[in-house]
Amino acid sequence: MNHKMKRAIYRTVIRVLTLILITALPARAYSQELRFAVHADPVISWIGSNESEYTGEGARAGFDIGLNVLHFFADNYAISTGISFISAGGRQSASEDHTMVFTNFQELIPAGEEMRYNLRYMNIPVGIRLQTDQVGYFTYFTDLGFDIRMLVKSTVDLPTLQISDENAKNEVYGLNSGWHLGGGIEYELPIDASIIAGLSYAQDFFDVTKDLKKVYQHNDRSTLRMFRIRLGLKF
Repeated sequence: MNHKMKRAIYRTVIRVLTLILITALPARAYSQELRFAVHADPVISWIGSNESEYTGEGARAGFDIGLNVLHFFADNYAISTGISFISAGGRQSASEDHTMVFTNFQELIPAGEEMRYNLRYMNIPVGIRLQTDQVGYFTYFTDLGFDIRMLVKSTVDLPTLQISDENAKNEVYGLNSGWHLGGGIEYELPIDASIIAGLSYAQDFFDVTKDLKKVYQHNDRSTLRMFRIRLGLKF
């Protein structure tokens, strides 16, 4: 992906989040049951397989930027949802020679050589949030739920073959879902808002990478796993 395209994607993300935020503010004014939180989370992600033929070669850094909506149905209980844009991925190698199918060509990756997946998703979480009563300026919370992820962009880097940012739509599924579990702390500000900090873990239910029969890719289930450091503002 070139620099111009990256800037276009980032501008689109900011515009979408701004539109959601503008829409959310009037709703917050008319309902005390609704709270909103914007977040910009650093992400550490990797891909794990259930088969020994594929080996994880390490994690990669990314981000998760978005808006959460909390609908409180009791004092300390809320349904949580929202929308975010995630940049994640992982690094894998295969124990045998592995052929990848790109848009205009195929490439044979020798056994043991690294394949780097760069994945960008639109993510929609739905969960249950539980929180404590406020103690001083602090409130503690946990959130458990499910995620639906729609692929926005996928590319692959093959360092030993000097291939980078190659379109990987033939190699990666466009839709996935998973679960998340997290917790953290809120610090109340003098205004009607709170700073949020926390940590969460998320993992897919289904295979991220396709197992293409025509080039014989070994059947496995490679899932995306993520640690996210929550940094946000609730209002």
